Amino acid sequence: MRPKWRLLAWGILLSLITAAAGSSYAGALHYAGELIKAAEPSAIWIAPAMFLVLGVIRSVSLYGQTLATNRLALSIMRDLQNALYAQYMQADFARIQSQSTGSIISRFTNDITMLRESLIRSANNLTRDLFMIIFGVAWMFWIDWALALFVLLVLPLAAQPVLRIGKMIRRRSDQVQTQMGDVTSFLEESVSGARMVKTFSLEPYAKERARARFQDRFTLLLSMTRYRAMIEPVMEVAGMIALAGVLALLAWRATTGESGIEDLLGIVGAVLVVSPAARALGSLSGVIQEGLAVVQRIFTVLDDAPRLVDRPGARALNVRGGAIEFRDVEFGYETGPAALSDISLRVPAGQTAALVGPSGSGKTSLLNLIPRLYDPRSGEVRIDGQDIAGVTLASLRGAVSLVSQDVTMFDDTVRANIAFGKLDATDEEIAEAARAADAHDFVTALEHGYETRVGPRGTALSGGQRQRIAIARAILKDAPILLLDEATSALDAQSEARVQAALERLSEGRTTLVIAHRLSTVREADQIFVMREGRIVETGTHDILMAEGGLYADLSRLQLREPGGGTG
Repeated sequence: MRPKWRLLAWGILLSLITAAAGSSYAGALHYAGELIKAAEPSAIWIAPAMFLVLGVIRSVSLYGQTLATNRLALSIMRDLQNALYAQYMQADFARIQSQSTGSIISRFTNDITMLRESLIRSANNLTRDLFMIIFGVAWMFWIDWALALFVLLVLPLAAQPVLRIGKMIRRRSDQVQTQMGDVTSFLEESVSGARMVKTFSLEPYAKERARARFQDRFTLLLSMTRYRAMIEPVMEVAGMIALAGVLALLAWRATTGESGIEDLLGIVGAVLVVSPAARALGSLSGVIQEGLAVVQRIFTVLDDAPRLVDRPGARALNVRGGAIEFRDVEFGYETGPAALSDISLRVPAGQTAALVGPSGSGKTSLLNLIPRLYDPRSGEVRIDGQDIAGVTLASLRGAVSLVSQDVTMFDDTVRANIAFGKLDATDEEIAEAARAADAHDFVTALEHGYETRVGPRGTALSGGQRQRIAIARAILKDAPILLLDEATSALDAQSEARVQAALERLSEGRTTLVIAHRLSTVREADQIFVMREGRIVETGTHDILMAEGGLYADLSRLQLREPGGGTG
């Protein structure tokens, strides 16, 4: 709120005016009572005029206050969403991978929506009702201090149970938000897995899983509703006790001649002003607790500083040729066992190296260390002799292009998805990259050519088309180091041959590290590193490794695709 202090001050001022006008009804009633008691003829027009003026003032200030406080709350929501998104974008890759997509999305949708409602209600009602109570009690003291003291003693008694209920609401709200993340993740999983669900006739199983999750949500929300429902009755009882006590005292004081009809009207008017405001604050307590639970979840993310950052004194990477070297590297995810052990390898500048091995042998983990998506537990990764831990992330990742098996496409145009490789690229550069990736022909055949939107996650394109767009993106980036993780896996034989030729041309003079199961990709590599259980067990060229008859030779027969043949 600090940068928005002017808007906050304006909202508070309007709340002050609204509360002052509303609480002044008590004073107007007292004055009207005095005129009536004195049998003043002017009471016929003065009393209605006072209420009319106060009503107009309160209405105008209430309108302005509602606009100001809503603008304040909505701008805070916008800033929080921007900050939350920026935090996820700069968060460690491991942090993002450790959370489900549904949980992350829930923070931007359900959490933010709940916090927005809490902020708007708080901003609209908190200061106004607080001022209403302060001014209402002030009128009571001005009219009859003894009665005011009685009201002040009764109303705080209701605060204790309300505060306890608020704490229970806060705990339950946190559980509701966490469970909503699970539901969102489940729905995302169900939609993306619809093909498998239908193919395996798993509809009954999926429905039962959904029923269990929706029942859990129903139970949690109903529990929180019970807590919310307690607040109004507690405040209502306290208000009625206060009003009953005031009326009893007024009646007693009237019989002794200490109070008149004007005091009765004024005090009752003040109680009628204070009591609804107090009940509203009590209800608001539950809303605020829900909002605080959401704020805690959001700031858990915002306060989590990324560990993979530029180290003090980091310098820009000076790429001379792009030679890659691993020195005694060990790596593991979080506190789990080592995924890579004793990795030492060197890929000279301009050469192509292939990583081969069974699934789970650590190939992708090794590849992820090069752009520093993770840091090794020990050892060093070097590029042109420079430890990448000591260079800036921007310069390191600017020197690397990645094309993976899982293509990332954004719901934008084909042109934009290719241009992510170089945001200031010209139309001709984009088209040239598409030609090199064998994508230009199918792109121009689309309804709007390069301006065609690809849909969420590229659903408007086939798998092979998405892969070629991703390759065009990497070609456009023109980085000195290429990382290809099953880059041609989704292409048919004819397209693969053309794209492979384009990648070979692109690889000339660049350092390329390839993960592939197709022999046509692997056999021409300058070096092949064979991995098993996180270690390099064989190194050599295709011919040397085949002659040795070890693991590589076995994989070639069982897993690698022979030219023109199928997979074993």
